[in-house]
Amino acid sequence: MGSNRTFILLALLMAAIVTVSALPCLGEEKGEEKKKEKKEDIWTEEEPRRGWRQFELTDEEIDRVMKGLKGRDPKAAKDLANLRKEDPNEFTTRLRKVAHEELVKIMRERFEAWRNRRRAEFLEWLGKNYRKEAKELGRLKDTDPDLYAKKYDLISGKYRAIFEASSRNPELAEVLKEDLQLKTRRGELLRRLKTERDEKKKKELAAQLEEVVARRFDLIVRRKEIEYERLLKRLEELRKRICESRDQIHEWKKTKFKEENVKKRLKDLTEGIPKFNWD
Repeated sequence: MGSNRTFILLALLMAAIVTVSALPCLGEEKGEEKKKEKKEDIWTEEEPRRGWRQFELTDEEIDRVMKGLKGRDPKAAKDLANLRKEDPNEFTTRLRKVAHEELVKIMRERFEAWRNRRRAEFLEWLGKNYRKEAKELGRLKDTDPDLYAKKYDLISGKYRAIFEASSRNPELAEVLKEDLQLKTRRGELLRRLKTERDEKKKKELAAQLEEVVARRFDLIVRRKEIEYERLLKRLEELRKRICESRDQIHEWKKTKFKEENVKKRLKDLTEGIPKFNWD
């Protein structure tokens, strides 16, 4: 049943994207407007993108990799050092091939640094929003590290969604926060109902439970609305990108544009090549 719902939702989303792509673009609605001042270079994606290309190195990290390479392969390091001055793009491509281990290590270090930063941000947020849990964690950190780790995982799992939403969508964070409170309240009422013998008190508890369930229903609907609004915004962004891509293709297909860019590319490729001195 759940898989069927997932399939239906995916099908509806794909249909919506197709529909958006068929809609008239902003430029058509408003007439021909001025093209973007900064045009993308047609040659920038001449080579296929690879995973490593998404991983940009800082100068400090490059120096560190080169230092390690020099220790185990001085000749390769020297050749790369020269290439770094002559052709930075080719240098980057070649460096990724010969220094795989160093790059993997840097990626792990970056991830670890990011995880530690996020943990610190979460603990700071927890201290402002759930002081009791934050204080309990603080006491365990020095006295019982193992229990601290287990407790942190439990608290993180409980509040992580609210924390993530707090910076991305404050309204969603408030909805999730109230919903968590209501689920706690629902559990308390159910436990009391199971043990209560007095019929009058049972009815009171049942009425309170109904209020909690009704409020949770409203919150669930609002949460769906927020997600729907997010999807609409995303679809609008995709629509804009589709229009920009279409306009770019039309521009690039023009003969004059091709001639200008071919000449410029030839100049870029050939300039800087050392010429033989006949004198």
